[in-house]
Amino acid sequence: ELFSTDELAELPILDRCFARVDELYPDLNYYRRRHEALRRFFGLLVEDVIGVARQSLLEISPRTAADIRRAGFQIIRFSEPVFEDLKVIRHFLFTRMYRAPTVVEMRREVTRVIEELFPFFLKHPENLPKQWRKDVEDAKGEVELARIGSDYIAGMTDRFALECHEKFVGGVDASAMRSVPVA
Repeated sequence: ELFSTDELAELPILDRCFARVDELYPDLNYYRRRHEALRRFFGLLVEDVIGVARQSLLEISPRTAADIRRAGFQIIRFSEPVFEDLKVIRHFLFTRMYRAPTVVEMRREVTRVIEELFPFFLKHPENLPKQWRKDVEDAKGEVELARIGSDYIAGMTDRFALECHEKFVGGVDASAMRSVPVA
């Protein structure tokens, strides 16, 4: 588990969202509680940006796009307090999720899988689905062929990519690449 919902509920802005949900719906189940709190969180972010933009536009009263470019500040932005709170949330997410050792290792493994699938499909396009093989036949040059291969891989789900790798390249067990739950 990377982090718990209770830990999320201690972060700035989110603390108020969870508190409000708990006040309005004291018996809400775990998943609905988290969903409702996050819905409120994203709503508050949108409202903040709209409010700041509205105030900024009132201050500069632009008549043209050039007036906005000359404003000397971003019109579409978070308010300073929300921006500071988001820094705390961003730091939490980077340390607990994006840079967590389990996630970093999974990213390494997924990168390896993709790096091995790409040349495989370029060398063995007969293993592509029928509609993709037609595109390969019509490809004009290596760049277009590479684009077709990368588009095919980009459209794969994680699970499907792992299954293809196991089937065509070997060396990785798809069940070993489980997702890391966020409670």
